[in-house]
Amino acid sequence: MKHNLNAYRWCHNKEQGYLNACIGVFFAFCIRFSLQSQVESALPLFFFQVNTIIIAFFFGTGPALLTVAISIPLMSYFFMEPYGEFTVIDGKDILVLVVYGTYTLLVCFLVEWLRREQYNAKMAILVSESRFKLMVEGDNKIRELLKNSPPHKPE
Repeated sequence: MKHNLNAYRWCHNKEQGYLNACIGVFFAFCIRFSLQSQVESALPLFFFQVNTIIIAFFFGTGPALLTVAISIPLMSYFFMEPYGEFTVIDGKDILVLVVYGTYTLLVCFLVEWLRREQYNAKMAILVSESRFKLMVEGDNKIRELLKNSPPHKPE
């Protein structure tokens, strides 16, 4: 089957995805904030990454990029030392943000690509099933015509 130009439409409700992305960031923030006293500066991005991967799987890259855009300032302000303020970013902060951004973007684009290929496979199955049905119907019509035609007399 040729490349399906509509493969980007694998998610039928992208608008809902943007709302779910915001809600997911809120829940990731709440979970991480409630664990702040136990984990402090360890794993500042774990819950945000899990949320982003889930959003990417169900709604695609656009909503997942929104979660990244919302998560980075929240993570920097609340979960990276010094807590509760934006300060000059040092090398460790840059490393954490680059790792988070790179890892998350890579996973988002891989999930998007896999979901498009899954959509292409579903479309190929539907097309092949419809072609098979047409072939069977055409074969049945030819058989019926041959059965009802008068016998051919050799000359």
